[in-house]
Amino acid sequence: MHNPGLSLCMIIKNEAQHLEKCLRSVQGLVSEIIIADTGSTDGSMEIARRSGARVIEVPWEHDFSKARNRALRLASYTWILVLDADEAIAGWKPEEVERLLETQSADGYFLPFIHYVGEFSEGDYVTDNVCRLFRNDERILFRGSIHEEVASSIWSLPGGHIAYAALPVHHYGYLDGELQRKHKTSRNLELIHSALHLEPRSIHLRYALGTEYYQQGNYNAAAEVLLPLLEEVPADSGYTADLYLKTAYALEAGGRPEEAQAVYEAGSILYADFTDLLESYAGLLMEQGELWRAYDLLQRALDSGNTAHKYPSSSGSGTSRTRLFTGQVCEQLFLYQEALDHYRQVLVYTPDDSAAWAQLAPLCLLSGQEEQLTAITRQLLPALPQRVLSRLVPAALNARAAGWLAALSAAPHLPEAIRQVVQVLLDTLFRDPEQPCTASVRLERMLLLDEPDQPWISGYLWALSCRSGGPAAAGQWLERLARHRPGIAAVHRWLAQQTGGASAHPAEREPDAHTECAADEPAEAAGTDRWRERGPRHAESGNSAVPQRTADEHADSSATPSGSSTHPELSPGTPLSFPDISYAAQLLAQAGAWDTLLLLFKPMEASRFHWSRLPQPLLHGLLHAPAPVKEQWCVMYTGQAHLYSSPGDAAEWLLYAAMADSCGLIPRLDPADEQALRQSGGPAAAIGLSYHNLLLAAKVHPQGIPVVSGSIPWLMLVKSALQAAP
Repeated sequence: MHNPGLSLCMIIKNEAQHLEKCLRSVQGLVSEIIIADTGSTDGSMEIARRSGARVIEVPWEHDFSKARNRALRLASYTWILVLDADEAIAGWKPEEVERLLETQSADGYFLPFIHYVGEFSEGDYVTDNVCRLFRNDERILFRGSIHEEVASSIWSLPGGHIAYAALPVHHYGYLDGELQRKHKTSRNLELIHSALHLEPRSIHLRYALGTEYYQQGNYNAAAEVLLPLLEEVPADSGYTADLYLKTAYALEAGGRPEEAQAVYEAGSILYADFTDLLESYAGLLMEQGELWRAYDLLQRALDSGNTAHKYPSSSGSGTSRTRLFTGQVCEQLFLYQEALDHYRQVLVYTPDDSAAWAQLAPLCLLSGQEEQLTAITRQLLPALPQRVLSRLVPAALNARAAGWLAALSAAPHLPEAIRQVVQVLLDTLFRDPEQPCTASVRLERMLLLDEPDQPWISGYLWALSCRSGGPAAAGQWLERLARHRPGIAAVHRWLAQQTGGASAHPAEREPDAHTECAADEPAEAAGTDRWRERGPRHAESGNSAVPQRTADEHADSSATPSGSSTHPELSPGTPLSFPDISYAAQLLAQAGAWDTLLLLFKPMEASRFHWSRLPQPLLHGLLHAPAPVKEQWCVMYTGQAHLYSSPGDAAEWLLYAAMADSCGLIPRLDPADEQALRQSGGPAAAIGLSYHNLLLAAKVHPQGIPVVSGSIPWLMLVKSALQAAP
């Protein structure tokens, strides 16, 4: 392999953790390595020498340019590549590099730098283009004691020109751990302030200072430094577009939205395809309620695509992230099909994108497009990791979406223990809902064969016992379940108190699972894999393999069972936690324990249970309940007093309308309540009320108004109303 005439020049200090990876990445691409060490004590110089580098020791004079230029002067080849130890190259082809170095038209190249941020490498990132590949010319030197750059010295040459080369450099120095380890923030601020003491009007140093404040999240300080620079920075500085973006966002985050909007507007005119700026501007407009203007900006960003070769950018800007944002805006504009298309496109880019699945799945379910969701899932099934499946499987169970659940059960990365439980539910409750005994027997045998205390199995056995004999009969499974979910004891006791030890709604009561179920079901093999809990990045993530968290779940209830009693006692005043109620509701709905589930309509501690706050897929599952159950649900809803003073109250009425519509009923609403809903319910309530009035008119004049029951996505209006709720 031919080595291009290329010198690698570096400065290091205590970089043993990264240096070997960096030097290994350039093997076969550089002809020599020159390293200026500014005082390492961790073996970095030994690592460099083992890699064939020429190492010189230079004093640290609190000036990065001085140290870099010492290394440049020792380079012997015609081109120089500059890297830091926490950077590495990947995918560079020697023949492509050699072709670039043979050019006569360029004195240097901007390279795309991928700066990984957050906790994990190879995760989220931001990009910019930095000149780090340039000719070995004594006039080309770094300038600036910090945030040093070489581009200005090239541009000062007669005819000096810097081209762009698609040779990515991966930078890991902005990861949280690296920032803390190197104390970069305090070090950088100290160097910048020292330099500004000597050059107080330096645009470059002031921009560097504002950037440091910005990266710290000190947005008011950043805005004070950056805003005046908009009038001073040269148009060809190379960072003017970034200056507009940082200034506008700093103003916005600092509580100055009018000034931010003015900067965004000016920046969007100057840089019409700067996708990060367009997206950030759309976010401000969205918060101000200007959805259509936000929509137009996002469309511009999508039309521009990935412009990281021109501007500083962040992962997914102009592509996957912008599509996700556009889908969310479309939902608020009631453009549900367009939103679905955007979410699907995100998954084309990144099939394992949890945020996209979290939007796509409820949208498909609530808008009645379960078959399309199943088709998308089957197409992407091999790419779905456990962290995504840990969201989708509970959603499918809550939605009682048998076809979708069957598709997910075939996912190669689904843990075997979960696959077995899902298969039991598919074979029994989902295909023959009137026979819960078979499910109980098979799950109980799985529990005996498997390791003890599996919450998803104990939870189903508790819910199935509630179905067969009411809460009083479910006490035998409560202690086992409460070990994993202590607050469930409070919910169980409250449900039992409503029935006096028996189900309050005898319709469809099943025989007791332990007295009348067949005992000769074949035992299921027990898997050894365990469900790996996903981190709580999104509110819908589950505590276990089955129920999902609701948006306001943060901690388990403090209630705990006492001893082995089948009815654990609670201390007086123990509160009922909505997350625990939601957990129980999901188990009961999945098990078809509708009688017990309806008990949640009874007032709890002077406040009504809000069904619309349950995980959204479960709302779809409620529509799969037997017609008598849904009719009883509607009777109980209309039998209570309602204030209709907020979008949350509107969401409850819209859910009631969906339940009534699924039974062929027209929702009930007196004129005073309708007026209250129109005043406080927002656009979603207004749409629902308009359709409701059409239904009433069609009932009076069936030949004059062509309205088809069920032609409106009631559940999507529930979701939209909740998005408007505080």
